Amino acid sequence: MMRPYQSISKQIYPARYIMQRYVHGPTEGATTQTKDFGEKEKAAENRWARAHDVEKLKMLQEKQKENEELKRQINELKNK
Repeated sequence: MMRPYQSISKQIYPARYIMQRYVHGPTEGATTQTKDFGEKEKAAENRWARAHDVEKLKMLQEKQKENEELKRQINELKNK
């Protein structure tokens, strides 16, 4: 036969365990609310955006050179 205090402790432990794990208040996005993390994240995004823009500019310059070469070839063929 079980002693009464054992059954009560088995009932209390899970409730206490759950309450210890419970977090009060909103936790979603808590790291972005800190000033330093937000600034670092913004700086990282800016670096990525600049690098992405540089890649796009290089691609556009290459395309422009290709187009100029094609235009030159077309003009040569027209003049013949």
